Amino acid sequence: MEDEPCARFTFLMYVRHGIGANIESQIIKDGVVGGNDHVFACERLSDDTIHVQRFVNRDGYSPPVLVTAASNYGGIFQVSRVAQNNGVIYCEFTLSNFTNTLDRRTKRSISLLSQNTQYQILTAIGNLDSSNSLIQHFTASVLTQMIQLNQPETIMTNNTQGSTNNKTILLRAHGIIMLFLWMLFVPAGILLARYFRQSWSKLKLCAIPVWYIMHQIVMNFAVVMTLVSFVLILIYKRGVWTSQSLSREFAHSIMGLIVVSTATLQSIMTIFRCRPDHPRRFIFNYVHRIVGISTLILSSATILLATLLSRYDSVKMKPWRILVVWWSMEFVIWIGIECLEIFYRKYWSRFDTINLVQPMQTNSLHDGGQLMPINARPSSGNIFKERFKTFLFILHILVACGLSIVLTVYTSQIS
Repeated sequence: MEDEPCARFTFLMYVRHGIGANIESQIIKDGVVGGNDHVFACERLSDDTIHVQRFVNRDGYSPPVLVTAASNYGGIFQVSRVAQNNGVIYCEFTLSNFTNTLDRRTKRSISLLSQNTQYQILTAIGNLDSSNSLIQHFTASVLTQMIQLNQPETIMTNNTQGSTNNKTILLRAHGIIMLFLWMLFVPAGILLARYFRQSWSKLKLCAIPVWYIMHQIVMNFAVVMTLVSFVLILIYKRGVWTSQSLSREFAHSIMGLIVVSTATLQSIMTIFRCRPDHPRRFIFNYVHRIVGISTLILSSATILLATLLSRYDSVKMKPWRILVVWWSMEFVIWIGIECLEIFYRKYWSRFDTINLVQPMQTNSLHDGGQLMPINARPSSGNIFKERFKTFLFILHILVACGLSIVLTVYTSQIS
């Protein structure tokens, strides 16, 4: 048996204590990745047990299927060594005795390993979920060397802690930045512009309404950081577009690109907008509002897709549930403020005799052309409305900030 030609594979994997991890090797033919491949996985479980297993990947991107001892996909698989030393995992196995016994139908679905064919090796590194099952890898590379299974071969791969973590930091930073921007800052900026322009019309800084200054600062900050986050994910992906075979990831990338584009367009439109007293200013107002609200809605859907990606499979508490809580709270806050404004205009205003008697003066410098009273003494109903609006606005900040922090904790766990 010792003289029989065989292929010998050795994996070296650096792991952190208490973290389930795996490194996979896919044997691919003719440089085609994601086909019907043979997968060999070295797994360090959460209890420090080391497993080496053989799988077949029948549909390219479907979960690998474990190969049993009775199966024969080309070569007898035998583990020769597993060890752990100073945080380095050693997994070694051999393939020998390439006698094929599968029927023709199986041969058509899975290409059998042969000693007469040259192959390339794709290595993929990832984590295990809470049940020690394989989840999608976070890094992969194809070795340039070709191997042939009719002679002894040693394939070594090494996952160093630094290079992997540096890339992972970019991914996590992208997610965390986007969460805070589109759950906290952008909705707050829209609330300020829509519901507090009249409330804070008399509060000015250098003759400019405070609400307008805050709206500009918050929204421009959001646009700049959105672009920064977009650059981070570009660096992480090395400029490679997400494959359409990964449907959720592909949809997330397309929707994210639209969000980045429309957010940037919003800032550009404000630079070239006409003056508030221009007869066609209403066109800008409508376009600005429609694009802004549409971008916010699309960003929420994009975040939802992100929480459904396989990278979150190892998280016990599903992040999408937290997102549903945020949606529910935002719905209550926005509908609450809108109903309060409608109710005040319809009912409380008729008791505000001061507003009925005194002539209405207007301030339309920074309010998008809307008329507002500036000399009216606030009524008791108006005071209640403004206080309740402020309460709901603060509630938005607290809820969005809290849930963003929770999602940030989960995002920091992905790899």
